[in-house]
Amino acid sequence: MKKSVKVRKIIFEILYEIHQKSKNFDESFIKFTNNIVLNDQERSMIYNVVLNSIRKNYFVENILNKFLQKKTNIKIKILLLCAITQILYLDFKVYAVTNDSVEVAKIKKLNPGLVNSLLKNVINKSDTIDKKTSNLNNLPQWLAKEFYKHKININEIIKSISHEPSIHLVFKNKNFLETFKEDHVKTTSSSAFITKGKKIRNIENYEKGHWWIQDLSSMLPIYLSPEIKSKKVLDLCAAPGGKAFQAICLNNNVILNDVSSRRIKILKKNLNRLSFKNEIKNLNVLDMQEKEKFDVIILDSPCSGVGTLRRNPDILFKKKPPNLIFLQKTQQGLINKAARLLKKKGILIYMVCSFLHDETKDIKNKFLDENSGYSQLRFDLNLNNKFKNFVDNDGDIFCFPSKFNNFMVDGFYATKFIKND
Repeated sequence: MKKSVKVRKIIFEILYEIHQKSKNFDESFIKFTNNIVLNDQERSMIYNVVLNSIRKNYFVENILNKFLQKKTNIKIKILLLCAITQILYLDFKVYAVTNDSVEVAKIKKLNPGLVNSLLKNVINKSDTIDKKTSNLNNLPQWLAKEFYKHKININEIIKSISHEPSIHLVFKNKNFLETFKEDHVKTTSSSAFITKGKKIRNIENYEKGHWWIQDLSSMLPIYLSPEIKSKKVLDLCAAPGGKAFQAICLNNNVILNDVSSRRIKILKKNLNRLSFKNEIKNLNVLDMQEKEKFDVIILDSPCSGVGTLRRNPDILFKKKPPNLIFLQKTQQGLINKAARLLKKKGILIYMVCSFLHDETKDIKNKFLDENSGYSQLRFDLNLNNKFKNFVDNDGDIFCFPSKFNNFMVDGFYATKFIKND
């Protein structure tokens, strides 16, 4: 089998498994590439095509509705999805995409004649095709209900997540940013978006450990908490480490914990690159001893991840919804445990990369109802009015996947509490 056909066959298989079996992209990628020799370019192509096919799914669905005359097998539609994404949105050579897709259709017995004729028709009419209108009829019902319940503009979200994420760097100190030579746009005195997409390892001073990748919205909770300096801090779900690294740079004594051994490996690599020597624990938070108390607890809780739809678009592509009941129970258990690890006058920051009320406001309100010794601390913008759209009337950080100065920002939520007694 020709190598390019093999790569496109893998792309099809990953997309089909994500859609039908609700698998995560990473686990599907490992499954279908585990015993195959691929070079960096081929691996990059799989990542690029799979993730962009999912991001463009609702636009391609609208296109397919105009070209398909009758109801079509889901496998054929997924093969056409990745082929049309390559032709119309990723600027691949059209004959290579068509020929390889037809070969995959033959291997998978997916009506190669239909695939061939439809793709040629798309190519011939490509100049007249509307590439920017989405079809939301196939939006997962669970997500559509959440959007409607919270009066979220679905079209704006879909348009937003169809773009690739921007790269936002947080620097260990402002001097490292001042001497940074890559083209960039500052967001604070020690953070910036880079203006040109690059491989992370190729960005200046990667090996020197001057900076780490962290979305602007997830950086704000620590940035807008000037009271967190020279404290004893515990980050309960630390990997990959961004918020803990922020706290370390503020002269705090930070202990990092994560329940996942796999994520701990990533965390250790990041710590080593940044030359941080902090203690790492690999504990289930709910089983932690409560004798040791902390000035600050950072809790970036497990959640549905809907705020990161742009980075993890497979959330939108899965038929099966996240288990919000289980996630809520987990979030409530973790925040109550965190509260028991705080000293008097200690600060607890609860965060999720979600904009669903079940995981955000509902968790906050339930916590305050059940813990009379705690009160909310508002995130104070002070002179940082440029971030006013990220902080709502309740004093919480609350944002949807959106743009900031023409750069892409994830959806995120954070709220802050103080222990009064």
